[in-house]
Parts: sequence; C-alpha cells; structure tokens
Amino acid sequence: MTQYSPRRAVSVGLAVAFASLAPIATHTVHAAPAVEASSITLYGLIDMGFRSDTNDHATKLSVDSGTSSQSRWGLRGVEDLGNGLAATFQLESGFNGDNGTNTQGRLFGRQATVGLKGGFGEVRVGRQVVFGYAWTPFVASPFGVSWSRNSIGNTFGYKSGDFGVDGRISNSVLYFTPAWNGLEAGIGYSFSPDAEQGFRTADNDRVVTAGLRYGHGPLKLAATYEQLNASNLTPARRDAKNLQLAAAYDFEILKLHAGYNEQRDINLNPAPGYVAAGGDRDRVYTFGVSVPAGRGRVMASYQHAVLSQASGVGVAYQHYLSKRTNLYVLFNDTDTRDHTTGDDISRRQFGVGIQHSF
Repeated sequence: MTQYSPRRAVSVGLAVAFASLAPIATHTVHAAPAVEASSITLYGLIDMGFRSDTNDHATKLSVDSGTSSQSRWGLRGVEDLGNGLAATFQLESGFNGDNGTNTQGRLFGRQATVGLKGGFGEVRVGRQVVFGYAWTPFVASPFGVSWSRNSIGNTFGYKSGDFGVDGRISNSVLYFTPAWNGLEAGIGYSFSPDAEQGFRTADNDRVVTAGLRYGHGPLKLAATYEQLNASNLTPARRDAKNLQLAAAYDFEILKLHAGYNEQRDINLNPAPGYVAAGGDRDRVYTFGVSVPAGRGRVMASYQHAVLSQASGVGVAYQHYLSKRTNLYVLFNDTDTRDHTTGDDISRRQFGVGIQHSF
C-alpha cells in the first residue's frame, strides 16, 4: 500500500446512507486475525505545494498537488460476520488538488478491493498494490515512493509500468498471512494488471507478487519479489523481474535505512521525469536517514542504479503543526540517462508545501 501520513479517522455524515451496512466508527483495517466491530471510515489527505524544476538549464515554476504525497480520499470498512470472520472493503481515489481532476485515469485508481479476513489471515480481490510497492520502499528509504523525485521509485523500477502503473495491479487476488511475532507474509496474482479483461489468458500481461516483512521494536526488515509474464501479443516485451531487500533501525536519535534492488529484463518505458532500469540485469542501492528535529524531522537519502547510471540525492524537512497538518520543504538533485539518445540528464527540484490529513 502507498504510504499514509498520520491521520485521525473521523465520523462523517454517512450514517443515513450507510446505516444498513454498519455504524460509523474509527477503526483501521489491517490483515490480522482479530476481527473489529463493524465500521465505515472516511479518510484522506490533500497536499499542495510550490515547486521549481530545473532540467538542462530550463526552470519551470508551478503550483503542484502531491509534492510530498499524492492527494487522495477513501472509504474503508469492515463487517463482523461472526465466528471470527469479517468482510472488508477499501475504495481509494487519487486526485489533483490544484485542478480537481482524478489521477490514475479512473475514479478509484489507487485501490478498489473487497475481501474476507479471520484467523487464516486476509484475502483481498480487486485493484491493489504489489508488495514491492507497499512494503519494501518505506523500509529502504525515509521517502518511500513519495516526495517527488526524492522517491525511491526513481531507481527501484516502478515507473516502468512492468508491475502495474505505479505498482498498482487490477484484476488481482492477494493473500496476507496473520502476523506471527512481528513476521508477516503475502502472495498475489494479477490476471491482467491494467486492462479491462480479467480472465487469465496468454494475451494479457500477468503479474506475480510476493513479500515477507518483519517488525519488532526498532528493527524493520522486508523482502519482496515481482515477476511480469508478458502478453504474447507484444513479443518485444520481456518477462521483467524485481527483487527488493530493505532494512531499517531506529536509534531514537536517528533512524537508518538501507535497500537493495535487483532488476532483470526491465522494459524501457519510463514515465516523464523518471528513469527505468535498462539491460538484462541492474542493481540498485539506496541509503537514508531520518532525524527528529523539534516538532518535525529531517530526512535525507542517496540512491544509485549501477547499469542504468541513475543516481540521486534528496533532502527534506517536515514540520508538524498538529498530528494532521504539516509544512515541508524538499530539495533533490538527480542524474539519469536517456536510454533512447544516450544523453545524460541532470535535474534539480525544490519545493515547499502544506499537507493536511483527515
């Protein structure tokens, strides 16, 4: 799942519309054996900032939505079915706060799932996030897959579209085990990650995703793997593979992050402003640190892709006005290579903004 800022679930005036489903409450849905009371929660965040982007000596100034995290709103709920079993759902929509349009090209482009959970764990069906996008990035880097080009997505292969757009896959089934002393595992399969047809056929792209993570006290570990089985209709596309390993340790005075990513047969179709790994095998290293500072935190990271010659340094400061509202400033300097022309591209980015979660 994508990174969520600290939020407080709020009771909203949906009681009449959803009274037949469940009372309004403030529970958060996780894959765990315990079953919560029936509830529906409205949540979200809006992030707006001013950003300066310099690319090959040309500078662009803009008002930007999602400078530190993509603006979104969502509904999630759980219904107690008795005997330790519960039904769950989550609908999450991304939007651009600067102009009010949807992102991901659909209403619920970030997530749209329904599932069952109990002592066996949890099964979710629908449009959701691969484990390599939901678990490892936030252990490997203080920025995760957010914070503009500070994002680990610059090098970790998730702008290539191989494993769903931005790591999101449609027509998918994911299974999460119960947590055992901080250890949790998951596995999933998409019959067609970004197409309307949901049946299994060799004419569709198909994605396998799996993950393992551990969290106990100050230590966090994560390992994930994704594989694309490319459609027979596009023989030039390769069966991309993506292995990620990540570790973080919180010393209280600072938190250290490290990550390793190995990509094989990644297809070259990065989104504008990003780079996808090229060649048969690429290795990516990332290191980061987060330090408490007053009512906020200072974050910094370095990432480098060996074969693709993509690297970047990013720093940011986040200042909390409250638990739900923060101000931030960020800077990054990235160097990438255009695999079409062979040209080196240098980019610098500076941004300031405000984020409010609810």
